[in-house]
Amino acid sequence: MGAKKVLLIENARLNGTSFAAALQRKYQLEIAHSGKQGLSIAQSMQPDIVVLDAASLRTSGNRICFRLRICLGEMPIIHIRPSDAKTEESPADVLLIPPFTSRKLINRIERLVSVDEGEVLQVGPFCLNLERHLITTPWSEKKLTPKLFALFDIFLRNPNQTLERKYLMQKVWQTDYMGDTRTLDVHIRWIRQIVEPTPGKKQYLQTVRGIGYRFDLPAT
Repeated sequence: MGAKKVLLIENARLNGTSFAAALQRKYQLEIAHSGKQGLSIAQSMQPDIVVLDAASLRTSGNRICFRLRICLGEMPIIHIRPSDAKTEESPADVLLIPPFTSRKLINRIERLVSVDEGEVLQVGPFCLNLERHLITTPWSEKKLTPKLFALFDIFLRNPNQTLERKYLMQKVWQTDYMGDTRTLDVHIRWIRQIVEPTPGKKQYLQTVRGIGYRFDLPAT
């Protein structure tokens, strides 16, 4: 499967920054420098997704976004709107307010264009591709080994529930032997390296002393 086609509508920012360089490394990228030009390119190019960087255009982008939606139908749109813009409703699939990293933008793009690449389990800020064994978080993306994938799958399907160490050993390693659980401990440490935004701080994967582990997620 070829690289996804992304249309980026942006202008040069005052500080010279652009998302173009990061997007070019991963996607087939086309750039437009105005809403009018972007609409024309989108109609001929038929991209997989449109990224409207209205913040760089020094406008809310609301009118541009509505025109894109009317003309492009269900095509995914990411709307980057300046923080001081009027908080009107946007027809985009995702609304982002700067500042944020290129990685966060790419994560949002992946969630919108990867539907045809396998079933996805999304729980809270975590997105697990069940076919590609790929975990996507707001700060990272990682291909998982079979055992790590099995653990992630169990935790994401049982949020906020204490899971016993014996249960995890049975499900992932198909064993009842509890004489040596160092392998489980190592895999838990690897999961924390992926899911915890602050190294050394346990925000999501908690240890329940003497019992097992709990994957904490805010109630939705």
